[in-house]
Amino acid sequence: MKGHQITVEGELYLSLETYAEIFRIQVTWLRDVYDRGLLGEGVPSEAWICVASTQMDRIATLVRLHNSLGVDIDTLAWLLED
Repeated sequence: MKGHQITVEGELYLSLETYAEIFRIQVTWLRDVYDRGLLGEGVPSEAWICVASTQMDRIATLVRLHNSLGVDIDTLAWLLED
């Protein structure tokens, strides 16, 4: 893997690059999703932004909605509003 991982208080965090590699998506798309606040709070680590591994199912769902149904980031944000 090209990405990065860290452990914070016993919880695994993976870099956006790692998630992009796992889900075979562009890092720029995932960064846009992260910037919209759809992945919770990240943790900076060196040159990477890392997101908790507990968000993996959420990322998978977002990727499926985008790739399979063509749902854009704005619509994803609207769908997932609190």
